[in-house]
Amino acid sequence: MAQDTSPLFLGLDLSTQALKASLLDINLNGIDEALVRFDVDLPMYETCGGILPQGHALLDEPDAAASPAMMYLAAMDKLWDRVKHERRWPIERIAAISAAGQQHASVYLAEGATHKLQQVRSDMPLANQLDTTFFSRATVPNWQDATTLQECDELMAAADKAFDEPSPALCRVTGSIAHTRFTAAQILRWRRARPDEYAHTQTIALVSNFVATLLTAGRDVVMAPIDQSDACGMNLYDMRQRAWSKELLAFIAGGAEHAADLEAKLGVVATDPRHIVARAGTWFQERYGVSPDCLVCQATGDNPATLQCLTPLFGEAVLSLGTSDTILLPSRDYAPDVHFHTFEHPASSHSHDKEMTPPYFQMFVYKNGSLAREWVRDTYCHGTWTEFNEAMHASPTPSHGTGFYWRRPEIIPWNASGVHRFAPDGQRLEEFAEPTYNAAAMVQSQAMSFKTRIGHVLTKANVPLERVYVVGGAAENQALCQVLANVLHCPIARPLIQGRSAETGERVPYNYCSVGAAFRARWVWECATKEHTEVSFEACVAQARGEAGAVTYTVIATPQEDIATTFDVYVDTWTAWEKAAQTA
Repeated sequence: MAQDTSPLFLGLDLSTQALKASLLDINLNGIDEALVRFDVDLPMYETCGGILPQGHALLDEPDAAASPAMMYLAAMDKLWDRVKHERRWPIERIAAISAAGQQHASVYLAEGATHKLQQVRSDMPLANQLDTTFFSRATVPNWQDATTLQECDELMAAADKAFDEPSPALCRVTGSIAHTRFTAAQILRWRRARPDEYAHTQTIALVSNFVATLLTAGRDVVMAPIDQSDACGMNLYDMRQRAWSKELLAFIAGGAEHAADLEAKLGVVATDPRHIVARAGTWFQERYGVSPDCLVCQATGDNPATLQCLTPLFGEAVLSLGTSDTILLPSRDYAPDVHFHTFEHPASSHSHDKEMTPPYFQMFVYKNGSLAREWVRDTYCHGTWTEFNEAMHASPTPSHGTGFYWRRPEIIPWNASGVHRFAPDGQRLEEFAEPTYNAAAMVQSQAMSFKTRIGHVLTKANVPLERVYVVGGAAENQALCQVLANVLHCPIARPLIQGRSAETGERVPYNYCSVGAAFRARWVWECATKEHTEVSFEACVAQARGEAGAVTYTVIATPQEDIATTFDVYVDTWTAWEKAAQTA
């Protein structure tokens, strides 16, 4: 039998808790997946949920949320050892690699980092050669960090002063108001607290381009640029100019005379998602057998990578139901708003593919997602999802009122907190007569927030909501998905898992971020090797899948029209109560 030599495509995802890899064939079918769990596989770094416990000696501040930078090197070593020696992947067939990284997290490389990456020996792991002197900052601030509230206030005020824009100017320029997890405030606080470390920093990277840089380790190493979509999560990137904001750089760096130095540390932004960083590094070639022709493609953030995987069109949304709930919504227009984030679409270059690929997407983030759902389950449903689901079935409409369950200060609406309940006539309630009704009230209210925010954007664009793709742990809850279908008044779909494990024959778990990265690798390879420079991302994905892969989702819930209509006319009432709860 002839040996298969067809090209394969690799996507990596360096998330908060693990480094994951998805290997796909040329038709974008999954072949296998592998991962390294930080807490379990790398216990020497003492993380819990991928971050250091409060008070750890490595932390810049006792209550910061951060990960040890060295752990990421060890994870890269362990992952490649695993796929080479345990999973026995045909690594030599990998034609292109791209990556995703946890958004907002930043990595700080010391002076001389490029030289050190050039000198790595293939007979030794990266973590054994690139010691702590490779980093100017021992930790990677995590998206959960909230130590920069003061810096955020200062950044908002500085932007209002610097730009001839109505307040908040920062949102109009960068697509978001200031947030504690965004990179600008993180850099500002660290520069002030550790000026010597900042001064001896060669590169400030995001996790995404840090991974891409590592993939080029060896004689011809290249410092990968920051991806345009990921740059939007920094409060430093002027989305209208598609370049770093000189004014914001000056403020973060401590004056206009220092702005160029900070810009040099950040490097350029790759505004074409088809950008090829380099060929795979000689360290990977010699140690693992990666082909010298293997392309290292531009990497992006985890949310943009999920968007790449699911390729929603105008009028479609992605809803990730996890600890926090997140909505990703493609958009034609740059219309920033204080209530959500606006990002460059990860697969748009604002040129030939305008008609098919949306130039932007909106991201809505809710802090109280599964956190609130689990609290209601444990408090009112005896800790069981069965009773929780039965409660939702028993009350499919808001017949006994509604509730708002902001167990932690919420992002949407901003800083709302507490538990607030309303009777059908609008009177405040301490508790519902039937305690289990809290389950229905909460899920319906969460879905109403999704409905109103999505509707606000799509109504302006005169586009109806056609379909919502659900991912994340709670997406497995059929009863909850039925509530979503009724409230959002559209079909709820789950992406299909494609491919089976080469080792066991079992279906491969679909990690959306790493698969989305592999999709980009496939697209970049198509454009680079076949000179299809005008092919859009969506067209490439569709062609790769062919007829057999034309249907990429399954509808798991459809609206029950009479119930859905109830929620359509409930919008104004619910909105008024949300405002009342927020100002309580």
